[in-house]
Amino acid sequence: MTGAPCDLLVIGCGPTGAVLAGLAARRGLSVTVVEREADLFPLPRAVQCDHEVLRILQEFGCADELLAQSVLNDGLDLVRADRVPFLSFTVPERARSGWPTSVFFHQPTLERMLRRTLADLSVDVRLATAVTCIDQDDDGVTATLSDGSTVRASFAVGCDGARSATRDAIGATLDDLGFEERWLVVDLLDVPPDAGLPTRCVQVCDPARPHTLVPMPGSRYRFEFMLLGGEVTASVQTGATIGSLLTPWIDPATVEVERAAVYTFRGAVADRWRSGRVLVCGDAAHQTPPFLGQGMCTGLRDAANLAWKLDTVIRGVAGPDLLDTYQSERAPQARAVIGAAVEFGRLICMTDPEEAAARDAAFDEVPDDGGIAPELIPPLTPGPGVQPTGGDLSRQPTVGGRRLDDLVGPGFLLVTGVPLDPDDAAAWFWASTGIALTTDDHPELCDLLDGAPACVVRPDRYVFGRGEVGVLTAGVEDLLGR
Repeated sequence: MTGAPCDLLVIGCGPTGAVLAGLAARRGLSVTVVEREADLFPLPRAVQCDHEVLRILQEFGCADELLAQSVLNDGLDLVRADRVPFLSFTVPERARSGWPTSVFFHQPTLERMLRRTLADLSVDVRLATAVTCIDQDDDGVTATLSDGSTVRASFAVGCDGARSATRDAIGATLDDLGFEERWLVVDLLDVPPDAGLPTRCVQVCDPARPHTLVPMPGSRYRFEFMLLGGEVTASVQTGATIGSLLTPWIDPATVEVERAAVYTFRGAVADRWRSGRVLVCGDAAHQTPPFLGQGMCTGLRDAANLAWKLDTVIRGVAGPDLLDTYQSERAPQARAVIGAAVEFGRLICMTDPEEAAARDAAFDEVPDDGGIAPELIPPLTPGPGVQPTGGDLSRQPTVGGRRLDDLVGPGFLLVTGVPLDPDDAAAWFWASTGIALTTDDHPELCDLLDGAPACVVRPDRYVFGRGEVGVLTAGVEDLLGR
């Protein structure tokens, strides 16, 4: 049986798949989501999201709701075995996106919001159903499902995780970045408010047992403990072992262990993110060690980059070559973030006492002023979709009492110092491509120009470029193949 054709098939309904589906549906595309599990995973995995992800969720429709149930992240301390900090970072409360720089959240709570929003958007979500085969031709993709039915779509995107069958189907392989460590993740419930646990994230760089502490919303708290050579999963997941690991920080008898699971932290990037009408996104395209909290964030950046491009291609506004910019833009950015997480992990995961002592001594020579955390996400690499004068995430001021993105909607934004001549060809182009605003009418937009006469912001809120209106307009026309 074949249902009515849809514009987009999303394989997997984790955060990346759900957000991609929702962003596409908000643009008017018909979307089918297929998820092999019968219900969402009830336990937390990701615990941190940054301001750009909150901005993406703003467009999706649940950012304010998530923020109300999150905890602000104000920084990070790296401490020695004696708990004395040797490196500290402060996280600014607000970022250029207009959202808090970083928050800690509860993933099942977020996923319930995502699925409720998908239902409101009339997205066809099929749970307890797997894709068993994907075939494509010049006109679309046919997916055979585990219940014997098929789905016909213009494009399919695999958001099916680290063991992605979609990645295998397009012949992609993973480039291992040379980092693999096993850690025990312990999530606690009913943590007493007077337990005395740190209220910010702490990385304990103890060569005897590197471990991490992460505050979470409500009465939850997370501990992560690196497994040492020879330790096996069964032995470290016993109540006695978990209790002994927690005891230096909290009385195990005063809390409930919600989950204790062993994960292998690794860094890897797929060599191929697209084959014709089939693409991969999120953990199917890359895996990130959790030390900088960027695993889920990296997947949602994929979704934001890809959603507007799929929409533009499916509606015939641009040719399929636009989709080539997905991997060329996202892979370098993702690789940089994963590389930073890998290097940070190596710094933390030192178990040789002499190496750890040398690390600590090196940091003793560096003044620790509790500085601002460095910018982690690099600009997009210049190419067809990004001019050399762009690539940065645009600022989002409040305009007329509204967040800028809410005013702009899903199209491009042109900001100029003076209004366009209504008889000029550029005015006609921008009327059909997005909206044009001037700093005369909205002086709060001046920062977007950065001294240039004009600025173009893409639908994913990255700056296409800054410069003369005619040059920018021609660049967008070339990108869209007009």
